[in-house]
Amino acid sequence: MRKLLAFVLYAAYAAGMVAAPKLPPAHEFFTDGRVRAFKITVEQPGLSVLEKNDRSYVKATITEGTNVYKDVGIHLKGMGSFRPFNEKPSFAVKFDKYVDKQEFHGLSKLMLNNSSQDGTYLAELIATQMFRDAGQPAARVTHAFVEVNGRALGLYVAIEAMNKDFLKQYFRNTKGNLYEAYLQDIGERLDQDGGTDMTQSDLTNLVAVAKIKKLSERWDALQRVLEVDKYISHLALELFASHTDGYARNRNNYRLYHDPSTGKFNFLVHGLDWAYADTGVPIDPPRSSIITRAVIQTPQGRQLYRERVRQLYTNTFRVDVMTNRVNTTIANLKRAARTENEAREFENYGNEMRNRIVARHRNIAEQLAKPEPQPLAFDSNGTAQLSGWKQKEAGDRWTQDEAKLDGRSTFHIRAVKGDTIASWRTSVLLDEGIYQLHAMARVAGVTALTNDVKLANGAGLRISGGKRTQQLLGNSDWTPLEYEFEVEAGGEEKELVCELRAREGEVWFDAAALKLIRRK
Repeated sequence: MRKLLAFVLYAAYAAGMVAAPKLPPAHEFFTDGRVRAFKITVEQPGLSVLEKNDRSYVKATITEGTNVYKDVGIHLKGMGSFRPFNEKPSFAVKFDKYVDKQEFHGLSKLMLNNSSQDGTYLAELIATQMFRDAGQPAARVTHAFVEVNGRALGLYVAIEAMNKDFLKQYFRNTKGNLYEAYLQDIGERLDQDGGTDMTQSDLTNLVAVAKIKKLSERWDALQRVLEVDKYISHLALELFASHTDGYARNRNNYRLYHDPSTGKFNFLVHGLDWAYADTGVPIDPPRSSIITRAVIQTPQGRQLYRERVRQLYTNTFRVDVMTNRVNTTIANLKRAARTENEAREFENYGNEMRNRIVARHRNIAEQLAKPEPQPLAFDSNGTAQLSGWKQKEAGDRWTQDEAKLDGRSTFHIRAVKGDTIASWRTSVLLDEGIYQLHAMARVAGVTALTNDVKLANGAGLRISGGKRTQQLLGNSDWTPLEYEFEVEAGGEEKELVCELRAREGEVWFDAAALKLIRRK
């Protein structure tokens, strides 16, 4: 239907019946395949200002081709990707900071990212386009070469800023509150980039709705304050893209726009430079973030998410389309390459990204082929034996094995080279209720990792994201341990943890004694 409508509009335009469709600002910049070169010049006193406060705007002159933009505002940007001015920094470039209405191809602001966390320079471009293919707001991306004060810094990723220029492409009213977050959920005060109401009472209301206890009431209330259908697509696409540093998995790198036209919040994806890097990310959404938990806990939300994942996998995450985009982008980069070695590097970037996309697509197919996970089964006494324990990761400061001790099969951890934080883990799907994790543990020579009495030391139990309530130190024979936790309405997957935090020593957890008891 959409293709038919596009054809009808184009035919009407060609016949002179309607005006040409209005393209968004900088359409040519982001789509013509050219790799432009930006020459940035910063003079005193701007250099001194950046040395003291690299997040402050300073005046710069930017030359791109024959175009010269004077008194442009720039500052350094980035969190994990941040690099100082004398290395390869990322820049926020605000063309109208000091000159009213100065624009670059219709844009008032542009981001030049160093791609220090994406060795392919392609993750943002491919992932944001996947979001736009699904009708989701996402920044447009291209590439550029950057030079600063005569120092060539190489290839950059150029991204449109999420400001009113961006919002106009997706919303009729751009006067609403625009929020951005870094390692924060919506229950905290967020940085605010737009809107005149600084009380953030709209966020407070969203949090209150997300925490309504009765699930049927919550689902109805969410429809009034959140674009729920769009958020479910946003959530699925974040996980498709392996966006491990986004809202769903890390409560990071996202924007929220409160649209005055509808009174509803919209999530905007951001910071996709790790896209497709971890090809094994589960598509079952984690419930650590307020909005994901609020939606997925409801029966309607879970059902809609399951349906949407399959729809988007079939219609949007198309390997042929995405790898062709990689091919086109790499061809553009190779044409712009300044040396043969650089052209070979670009070809390698493309090979890596194509491999990631194919592997991620295959992994999602494997996950979709598996039966829906079922809640853990308990016996008539409310007890379940636990299995599937795995070590979280290997390390050179400790050893882990499944050892025999005192005739018992155990999960063993030993600190061998100083400070150790190591664990055995298993995940279980649980219905609403209160649970106790039970274990029997024996320790030998375990010393505390820290002297801070507020932090748990030695051996103990917890759930992922939870705080320990007990610690086993020194030497002890088999000692019972327990840890209590609650699962909210709608059920949830929990990762159970048997842990050692120590400078030296070892612990054995009796495998047969690892049980979960449902108290109510």
